[in-house]
Amino acid sequence: MSVSRAKQRQAQDRVNQAANLVRSIAKPFGGWIATFQEAIGMNAPALAERLGISRNNIYAAIQTEQAGTISVNQLEKIAEAMGGRLVYAIVPREGSVEEIVLAQARSKARRIIQRTRAHMALEEQTEGLRSEAEMVEELAADIIREGRRDFWQ
Repeated sequence: MSVSRAKQRQAQDRVNQAANLVRSIAKPFGGWIATFQEAIGMNAPALAERLGISRNNIYAAIQTEQAGTISVNQLEKIAEAMGGRLVYAIVPREGSVEEIVLAQARSKARRIIQRTRAHMALEEQTEGLRSEAEMVEELAADIIREGRRDFWQ
Protein backbone atom coordinates (compact mmCIF):
# COMPACT_ATOMS: atom_id res chain seq x y z
CA MET A 1 0.00 0.00 0.00
CA SER A 2 1.37 3.40 -0.95
CA VAL A 3 2.01 6.07 1.67
CA SER A 4 -0.71 8.34 0.26
CA ARG A 5 -3.21 5.46 0.26
CA ALA A 6 -2.26 4.59 3.86
CA LYS A 7 -2.74 8.23 4.89
CA GLN A 8 -6.12 8.31 3.14
CA ARG A 9 -7.17 5.10 4.92
CA GLN A 10 -6.14 6.55 8.30
CA ALA A 11 -8.11 9.73 7.59
CA GLN A 12 -11.15 7.69 6.57
CA ASP A 13 -10.95 5.68 9.79
CA ARG A 14 -10.67 8.86 11.87
CA VAL A 15 -13.66 10.50 10.16
CA ASN A 16 -15.78 7.34 10.41
CA GLN A 17 -14.93 7.05 14.12
CA ALA A 18 -15.95 10.68 14.69
CA ALA A 19 -19.16 10.12 12.70
CA ASN A 20 -20.09 7.20 14.94
CA LEU A 21 -19.60 9.35 18.03
CA VAL A 22 -21.45 12.37 16.64
CA ARG A 23 -24.55 10.37 15.71
CA SER A 24 -25.38 10.11 19.41
CA ILE A 25 -24.89 13.82 20.10
CA ALA A 26 -27.38 16.45 19.03
CA LYS A 27 -26.84 20.20 19.37
CA PRO A 28 -28.87 21.39 22.36
CA PHE A 29 -31.82 23.67 21.64
CA GLY A 30 -30.22 26.69 23.34
CA GLY A 31 -26.75 25.95 21.99
CA TRP A 32 -23.64 24.60 23.67
CA ILE A 33 -22.56 27.80 25.46
CA ALA A 34 -25.82 28.12 27.39
CA THR A 35 -26.02 24.37 28.01
CA PHE A 36 -22.46 24.17 29.35
CA GLN A 37 -23.03 27.25 31.51
CA GLU A 38 -26.12 25.62 32.97
CA ALA A 39 -24.31 22.32 33.52
CA ILE A 40 -21.47 23.90 35.50
CA GLY A 41 -23.61 26.55 37.19
CA MET A 42 -21.76 29.55 35.72
CA ASN A 43 -23.77 32.69 35.04
CA ALA A 44 -23.10 35.21 32.28
CA PRO A 45 -21.43 37.81 34.54
CA ALA A 46 -18.91 35.25 35.83
CA LEU A 47 -18.13 34.05 32.30
CA ALA A 48 -17.82 37.63 31.06
CA GLU A 49 -15.37 38.42 33.86
CA ARG A 50 -13.20 35.41 32.98
CA LEU A 51 -13.09 36.52 29.37
CA GLY A 52 -12.61 40.20 30.15
CA ILE A 53 -15.71 41.19 28.19
CA SER A 54 -19.17 42.54 29.01
CA ARG A 55 -22.20 40.48 29.95
CA ASN A 56 -23.87 41.74 26.78
CA ASN A 57 -21.05 40.22 24.73
CA ILE A 58 -21.80 36.83 26.34
CA TYR A 59 -25.48 37.13 25.47
CA ALA A 60 -24.50 38.17 21.93
CA ALA A 61 -22.19 35.14 21.67
CA ILE A 62 -25.03 32.85 22.73
CA GLN A 63 -27.25 34.39 20.07
CA THR A 64 -24.60 34.12 17.35
CA GLU A 65 -24.04 30.47 18.27
CA GLN A 66 -27.78 29.83 18.00
CA ALA A 67 -27.81 31.61 14.64
CA GLY A 68 -24.83 29.54 13.48
CA THR A 69 -22.62 32.55 12.87
CA ILE A 70 -20.22 32.32 15.81
CA SER A 71 -16.57 31.84 14.89
CA VAL A 72 -14.74 28.68 15.87
CA ASN A 73 -12.09 30.85 17.54
CA GLN A 74 -14.66 32.66 19.70
CA LEU A 75 -16.40 29.41 20.63
CA GLU A 76 -13.05 27.89 21.59
CA LYS A 77 -12.19 30.84 23.85
CA ILE A 78 -15.56 30.68 25.58
CA ALA A 79 -15.26 26.92 26.08
CA GLU A 80 -11.81 27.31 27.66
CA ALA A 81 -13.05 30.09 29.95
CA MET A 82 -15.68 27.68 31.26
CA GLY A 83 -13.13 24.89 31.76
CA GLY A 84 -14.17 23.02 28.64
CA ARG A 85 -12.78 22.52 25.20
CA LEU A 86 -14.28 22.82 21.77
CA VAL A 87 -14.52 19.63 19.75
CA TYR A 88 -15.59 19.82 16.13
CA ALA A 89 -15.55 17.51 13.15
CA ILE A 90 -16.73 17.23 9.60
CA VAL A 91 -18.50 13.91 9.22
CA PRO A 92 -20.66 12.28 6.55
CA ARG A 93 -24.36 13.19 6.69
CA GLU A 94 -25.12 9.49 6.41
CA GLY A 95 -23.08 6.33 6.14
CA SER A 96 -19.31 6.23 5.92
CA VAL A 97 -16.55 8.03 4.05
CA GLU A 98 -16.13 4.95 1.85
CA GLU A 99 -19.78 5.24 0.78
CA ILE A 100 -19.25 8.88 -0.23
CA VAL A 101 -16.17 7.94 -2.24
CA LEU A 102 -17.95 5.01 -3.89
CA ALA A 103 -20.96 7.14 -4.82
CA GLN A 104 -18.71 9.74 -6.43
CA ALA A 105 -16.67 7.07 -8.24
CA ARG A 106 -19.92 5.56 -9.56
CA SER A 107 -21.03 8.98 -10.76
CA LYS A 108 -17.76 9.50 -12.62
CA ALA A 109 -17.87 5.96 -14.04
CA ARG A 110 -21.47 6.48 -15.20
CA ARG A 111 -20.48 9.66 -17.08
CA ILE A 112 -17.53 7.89 -18.73
CA ILE A 113 -19.60 4.87 -19.75
CA GLN A 114 -22.50 6.94 -21.06
CA ARG A 115 -20.09 9.02 -23.16
CA THR A 116 -18.38 5.87 -24.43
CA ARG A 117 -21.70 4.17 -25.24
CA ALA A 118 -22.84 7.26 -27.16
CA HIS A 119 -19.69 7.14 -29.30
CA MET A 120 -20.06 3.41 -29.82
CA ALA A 121 -23.72 3.83 -30.82
CA LEU A 122 -22.70 6.36 -33.46
CA GLU A 123 -20.32 3.75 -34.84
CA GLU A 124 -22.92 0.99 -34.40
CA GLN A 125 -20.66 -1.00 -32.04
CA THR A 126 -23.06 -1.63 -29.16
CA GLU A 127 -23.69 -5.35 -29.88
CA GLY A 128 -22.79 -7.65 -26.99
CA LEU A 129 -21.96 -4.96 -24.43
CA ARG A 130 -22.59 -5.76 -20.77
CA SER A 131 -25.22 -3.78 -18.92
CA GLU A 132 -24.41 -0.23 -18.00
CA ALA A 133 -24.83 -1.04 -14.30
CA GLU A 134 -22.21 -3.82 -14.47
CA MET A 135 -19.79 -1.58 -16.31
CA VAL A 136 -20.31 1.28 -13.84
CA GLU A 137 -19.60 -0.98 -10.85
CA GLU A 138 -16.45 -2.38 -12.46
CA LEU A 139 -15.10 1.02 -13.49
CA ALA A 140 -15.94 2.58 -10.09
CA ALA A 141 -14.06 -0.23 -8.34
CA ASP A 142 -11.07 0.34 -10.64
CA ILE A 143 -11.12 4.09 -9.92
CA ILE A 144 -11.10 3.46 -6.17
CA ARG A 145 -8.51 0.67 -6.34
CA GLU A 146 -6.16 2.91 -8.30
CA GLY A 147 -6.58 5.63 -5.67
CA ARG A 148 -7.61 8.15 -8.30
CA ARG A 149 -8.93 11.43 -6.99
CA ASP A 150 -9.89 13.03 -10.28
CA PHE A 151 -13.47 11.84 -9.89
CA TRP A 152 -14.29 14.91 -7.78
CA GLN A 153 -13.89 17.09 -10.86
